[in-house]
Amino acid sequence: MARRETGIDPAGYAAGAALAAFRSARNAGKPAVECYRAGVAAWRRIHPDHSPEYAAKQAVGVILARHARLTIEG
Repeated sequence: MARRETGIDPAGYAAGAALAAFRSARNAGKPAVECYRAGVAAWRRIHPDHSPEYAAKQAVGVILARHARLTIEG
């Protein structure tokens, strides 16, 4: 079900859904690609009007921003 103007930030709601789906898949021991796909699918459920490419960029961006680790060796 898509969220409409209800005072809730739809992008924030979609981001939370994408993160929750990613974590759920990761906790279930799924391969990384399936975890990201779960996040993208959750984003698209919230925003069915977004193109698959745009939804993927947004969802993966949110997931990476939360879970990516940068290590600099020197």
